[in-house]
Amino acid sequence: MGIIGAFGLAVPLTSVNAKSASQLASRNMPKPYQRELPIPEVLKPKSTVVDPDGRKRHLYQIQQKAALANIVPGLSTPILGYNGTFPGPTIKVNQGERITLEMDNVLPLFHPQWGYRLDTSTHLHGSASLPQFDGYANDLTGRDYCKDYEYPNFQPARTLWYHDHAVHNTGQSVYSGLAAQYHLHDEVEGNILPQGKFDVPLTVSDAMFAANGALGYNDNTHSGLWGDVILVNGAPWPVMKVQRRIYRFRILNASIARSYRFSLSTGDAMTIVATDGGLMPAAQQVTSWRHGGAERYEVLIDFSMYPVGKRVELRNLSNKNNVDYDFTNRIMAFDVTDEPVDTTGPGARVLPTLLAPSATMSLKASDSVKTRRMRVKRDNDVWTIGGMTWDEVVQSGYRKVLADPDLDDVEIWEIENSSGGWFHPVHIHLVDFQVLSRNGQAPMAHERGPKDVVYVGEGETVRLVMKFEHHRGRYMIHCHNLPHEDHDMMAQFSVGLDTNDVDPNHPVEAVRPHPIGQAAPAQGTAEAPQTSTQPTEVAAPVTTTPDTAPVAPQPAPAPVPAEVPAGQKDVVTITSSRHRLRKDMTFSGTSKYAGSTAATSATVVLYDVTPGRASTRLATVKANSLGAWTFTVKPGPTKQVTVVKAQSSLGGTATTNVRTS
Repeated sequence: MGIIGAFGLAVPLTSVNAKSASQLASRNMPKPYQRELPIPEVLKPKSTVVDPDGRKRHLYQIQQKAALANIVPGLSTPILGYNGTFPGPTIKVNQGERITLEMDNVLPLFHPQWGYRLDTSTHLHGSASLPQFDGYANDLTGRDYCKDYEYPNFQPARTLWYHDHAVHNTGQSVYSGLAAQYHLHDEVEGNILPQGKFDVPLTVSDAMFAANGALGYNDNTHSGLWGDVILVNGAPWPVMKVQRRIYRFRILNASIARSYRFSLSTGDAMTIVATDGGLMPAAQQVTSWRHGGAERYEVLIDFSMYPVGKRVELRNLSNKNNVDYDFTNRIMAFDVTDEPVDTTGPGARVLPTLLAPSATMSLKASDSVKTRRMRVKRDNDVWTIGGMTWDEVVQSGYRKVLADPDLDDVEIWEIENSSGGWFHPVHIHLVDFQVLSRNGQAPMAHERGPKDVVYVGEGETVRLVMKFEHHRGRYMIHCHNLPHEDHDMMAQFSVGLDTNDVDPNHPVEAVRPHPIGQAAPAQGTAEAPQTSTQPTEVAAPVTTTPDTAPVAPQPAPAPVPAEVPAGQKDVVTITSSRHRLRKDMTFSGTSKYAGSTAATSATVVLYDVTPGRASTRLATVKANSLGAWTFTVKPGPTKQVTVVKAQSSLGGTATTNVRTS
């Protein structure tokens, strides 16, 4: 699926160093500090109205689409981007102003490099959104469809980000470019922290590249991807010119697996003023901090202490369980200029000490009504959280939960990582939490603010306290090492809801996507999609017996991209495919003509077309009244199937890779 890196990490690691992972020619390999730091554009609303309660509502529209980016010298890199850019445009909104975001999927039907189907789900990470707008992994929007997301923005000021969250493919889609920042402002932070051009988003990620400039992908048997090129706002090791004053940097770790330990080349302290959930009670002076995937830290750097002409580097001291290369110890540089210093606005000259209290940081352990304990670990080839996988959630019809607090309950969650070899940045949707302790000791200085992601390092146990407020419904908890999440380290919890009851805020069914350019159906309906590019959910698979057994296995082939033959209007699709050897085999998809709502007479024949051996028929299945079909068999064939083909009686065929874990 791209470049094979220096190491295939099927076993736990402590730390690994290597020269490079990319296959670029030396003339194309980017060098540190050659590019100016790009700043993503701020998205403008299409319109603004006033709701009946007097609050503003902004309407935004974003297209998810394929594009080319200028990342490495002399070559173009294919990406997926919000409005075709990486990172996508920044959204800025004031507390209390609502947003409706029309998210259009105009991506190719299948990923141009890696072959999986490009259905999407957009998660506004850090927002207390209703479940149907939260980017639930199986709330998928297909090609040529739009999902209308509603964001309330009632929380205190914070740095959020929006990214793809599609089930099983989040890592590759975020790595391909579907990530961007979202800034929520309020009067408190607006009066004490730098604003405008002195409030700078830094989206940090890493990548590896093929010789032609395309992104390489190697997740090391689902352990994680560690690239040899560090990107900030999509540019390799950039430089920013700064005045001799205080700047505010919103640092987001958008790497799909790498963690960082940021520091300055001068050894000077930086001031952390906000964590994932907004302002800390008190600013924290640190010379370095550990920064896991999806965490956001707002950091002040005072450049007034440096002379004109001084170059200050933001460096990476790294952490255990990373793979490091020649230049992954560098992030970016700041060049201090003689530009006249703009001291207008707050926070230009004085570093704050006391900041703002919050309800989350006021919680006490004694407020808790229940303590829950869960482990994050690898069970054979599958990642689990609390002993649960996402496959179990889906197979239960989205009923199985890891926890079921009542609305407004306060609970303590203890998360233990004792399996060794990996760290896990664990994200809990909906809520902000307070880190009470780490291995029985006080939390680290940089995490003494409201959080929604917690770094659980090797051999660590963290103790968190949180209040389950705002909304009833189902929400996700998962590891934000995205290859872990995709294989299968996700679970869900319910707030004030029995998942066997009717759920008006069902995360998949309450608000369905609609064709681009058409009006959205009324909220609460679950109309069947009118074209076959919109994925169909099947809660209860039908078990069938294969007609013949697969033939002998072959060495794993290079992945074959999924395809729909030219001129065909998506008559048959494969939306999921999985064969766990000696465990189970499941394939599902749709078979119907574009524009139809039913295909009751469709029959789908499944073939094992693993390269290197003869094609073998696996099964024949019937599509249901919505055109959906599913084939499941346990324990499954004893020979590994790696590529499958579906052939419909309506005339279409589709081919795709098979998940083997």
